[in-house]
Amino acid sequence: MKKILAIIILLSFLITFIGFIGCGPKSASKETMDQLEEAKSACESAKAEVKNLESQIEELKKEKTAKEAKIVELEKQLEELKRGK
Repeated sequence: MKKILAIIILLSFLITFIGFIGCGPKSASKETMDQLEEAKSACESAKAEVKNLESQIEELKKEKTAKEAKIVELEKQLEELKRGK
């Protein structure tokens, strides 16, 4: 009986040990790490481009507002000129 119990304990220890080794951390391959670095770089570049484009949008909105105000002013001048004739 002790022999069977010892074999069962030994087998369970062996199965547990193999399970822990199989579930341990794995290191990524160099190719995977290079791809990850490339993706990270592309992400940073895209974020910078987004900030740049958002800045351009704000400047264009300001320019649009200024031009709309200029249009209103020119329309007022046109009306004054029409009344003066």
